[in-house]
Amino acid sequence: MGANNLVACTTTTGQQYLYEGRDLFADFRETTEEIARLQSKLREGRYSSHRIRRLYRKRTRRRDHAQDALVRDLMERLYDEGIATVYVGNLTDVLSEHWSARVNEKTHQFWAYRSFIDRLATTAEEYGITVEVESEAYTTAECPVCGERDDTDRDGDVFRCSCGYEGHADLDASRTFLKRQAGENTVGSMARPVRLKWDDHNWSELPHSPERASPNEERTDRSTGNGKLASVGTA
Repeated sequence: MGANNLVACTTTTGQQYLYEGRDLFADFRETTEEIARLQSKLREGRYSSHRIRRLYRKRTRRRDHAQDALVRDLMERLYDEGIATVYVGNLTDVLSEHWSARVNEKTHQFWAYRSFIDRLATTAEEYGITVEVESEAYTTAECPVCGERDDTDRDGDVFRCSCGYEGHADLDASRTFLKRQAGENTVGSMARPVRLKWDDHNWSELPHSPERASPNEERTDRSTGNGKLASVGTA
């Protein structure tokens, strides 16, 4: 959990996409702290001000813009890959039970899970892509090599298993999740992951990622219909 990586996606065509969220959340949290500072200076009996309301609106606009742009960028990429169905991990139980206030801030305020799913489904419909929400229980704890769940460890983005395997925690979980939905033999070798970072306007590929075009033209009701699949893990 957390907002280090907002979305990790794996496809049966051998592609992986990782949308990083550290800087985006840092900006969100900075605005939240400024709101709290201003609220602490209000006269007794007052709970808001014009400046505080402006900051709330600014925070919401930035978050929603980044989320809308992410969903559009991801759907463009999946459409170009010929993806017909996207499986999304169900985080409902995790979100309702997690004890950390910081994690709750990320998942309920900054990157609201249900709101993201609604955006994803609405945009996917434009491209003729189906979205299905399924349980992703234990995917972040399961070793993709030996299947071990108990003797594994996650440290930030790094996943380690007692068998000696070490990899990227969220991308590995996304691949394990896809195998559960699509079948072990439908998910083969992967190309180098495409990592994307928000620059306040677009999701841009990091320099060490493979070059890839992402056209922005509108596409509506153009179904892929060829059965290729993808899984999306969300923070």
